[in-house]
Amino acid sequence: MKNKWRKLVALSLGICMLASLSACGKSDSEEPKPQEAAGEETPAEGSETGADSKEITTVTLWLGSWWDGEVDWLCKQFAEDNPGYELKIELQPIANYQDNATSAILGGQGPDVLALDTLFLPSMMSQGLLLPLDDFMAEAGFTADMFTKCVYDAGTNEGKQYALPYRFTCSALYYNKTMFDNAQIPYPDGRMELDEFYDICEKLTTDGKYGYGIAASKNDLGNTMTSFAPFLWGAGGDFLTEDLSAGAMTTPEALAGLHAWCDLYNDGLVPEGCINYAITADLFPLAMNGEIAMLPMGDSNIVKIDEFAQQNNFEWGVTLHPGYARAAGWSVTIPSSCKQVEAAEVFIKWFLQPEIISQNNTVLPGVIAAQDMGKWADPIYDIYIEQAEYAIHTPNTPAWSQIQLIVVEELQNALSKAATVEEAAENMNKRIDELLK
Repeated sequence: MKNKWRKLVALSLGICMLASLSACGKSDSEEPKPQEAAGEETPAEGSETGADSKEITTVTLWLGSWWDGEVDWLCKQFAEDNPGYELKIELQPIANYQDNATSAILGGQGPDVLALDTLFLPSMMSQGLLLPLDDFMAEAGFTADMFTKCVYDAGTNEGKQYALPYRFTCSALYYNKTMFDNAQIPYPDGRMELDEFYDICEKLTTDGKYGYGIAASKNDLGNTMTSFAPFLWGAGGDFLTEDLSAGAMTTPEALAGLHAWCDLYNDGLVPEGCINYAITADLFPLAMNGEIAMLPMGDSNIVKIDEFAQQNNFEWGVTLHPGYARAAGWSVTIPSSCKQVEAAEVFIKWFLQPEIISQNNTVLPGVIAAQDMGKWADPIYDIYIEQAEYAIHTPNTPAWSQIQLIVVEELQNALSKAATVEEAAENMNKRIDELLK
């Protein structure tokens, strides 16, 4: 796939490079004066050298703490490619990330560029905490078709674009070839219908081994949505009505999806502990130990299981997940408190170039042209690019965090048989409607 943009290349003066390197780092680093950063004597006041010295503009960026290994090259290359600018990266833990960002913006202390999980966007857009990027996109030559659609759309609100995705992820269907061989079942190939998937799970479940694993933990709502949503969407249902004004969990399609997922548990085709399991913490180890034949698995875990398989001599495969996978991602935004909008735009235009974002070793790029560059050209990631066509983002509403908690609580009632599937769906709708009033 060819690049759609030309790389912004400029010759960098040594003074600019040294200045950028000295300022690159975390939030507690001290920002040097340009002359000091270059290792020069501070010129006397009013001297010709002081009057002509070029000021360095520092762009502050918030990223998640998992980007720790990428900080040095980002700072160095940004300064090299953009003379007169330097990058200061402030790494943030995921705990309270959105709350901390909101507080910083409201206090006028937000960064110039803010990375946000797509799940955070509805609330922040609705509060007016982000600047629209439409004019910038037109100037930079960015168009919607340059980004993975399901995560790009998460940054749209009332016809304006507030976020551009640099990361995309979803789950595809991992399967253990040995367990399929033992059950004398052909390997899954392509996107199965839900009833076909149930039948395969039934054939694979025997002697303490299970066909599949679901996640229903209230302690990891995102994992539970990754587990449940493909079945809801695969049956043609959805969480909310099209206008996002009310719950839609009692439609015939939604009920079919609820039954398809809950029946896996109530019919014993997944481990009994799944009612309290998360995918990565609980189901992934069971898959590695050969106790679960199939599992929704993201791109980072597929790399881990590939390494494990090579060390332990077992074979695995990955294909499209039944239904529609839950799409997720992270985007770059400009907070409404930004005092250097032009500088923020310089960084975003640079960062989202395919040849730049593809250099990261942390996240699968949300820029389509970057998805076959660098490490991401490895065929192991191909299935996730294919799965993107069958991936949906959760509803773009500020109330989503409360809605998913309601759904998970009622799902647990259905799994534990404290309520029928129909009763759980009725309760979901009632509680969602009260929330959205």
